[in-house]
Amino acid sequence: MALRKIIIAEELKKFRHHYHGKVQFSEVDSFGVTHNLVYCYWLEWARTDYLRSIGLKMSPQTLLKEHPLMTVHSDIDYFSSLRFNDEYEVLSRIAWVKQSSLCFENYIRNNRGDVIVSASTILVNVSPKTGESVPLDEDLRRLITSYEQDNVKFIKSKNE
Repeated sequence: MALRKIIIAEELKKFRHHYHGKVQFSEVDSFGVTHNLVYCYWLEWARTDYLRSIGLKMSPQTLLKEHPLMTVHSDIDYFSSLRFNDEYEVLSRIAWVKQSSLCFENYIRNNRGDVIVSASTILVNVSPKTGESVPLDEDLRRLITSYEQDNVKFIKSKNE
């Protein structure tokens, strides 16, 4: 367990984006803990805030037509839980980028720094007209590179 905490502590140094929140009463279930689905909303809000933070101009059309990124896969591990009024922080980074997809990695931790959730989400850039995957925009790639620097891996693959 101690080794796992050391590995996670080293991993957390790669995360530049931090999104903060407080658990609302409507987000807890009958057991008094944050409902598992709520964490998915927080992760999405953090991803959107991340894109804004790297310099993507956000408007109602940004994620619908200009950069239509669709979630195609999510992994989430729950280590503990949060309760009403607990403060939390979502750490976000883009770990890798392929031709038409990218992978967000996230950690959610409480205000003591304990990791509550570990997650990864793969998003694919899709054509709004056909729904088929299309290459990521070069401007978006540049924004990611500028923000993540050496912490992102660009993978050239024909089989995404």
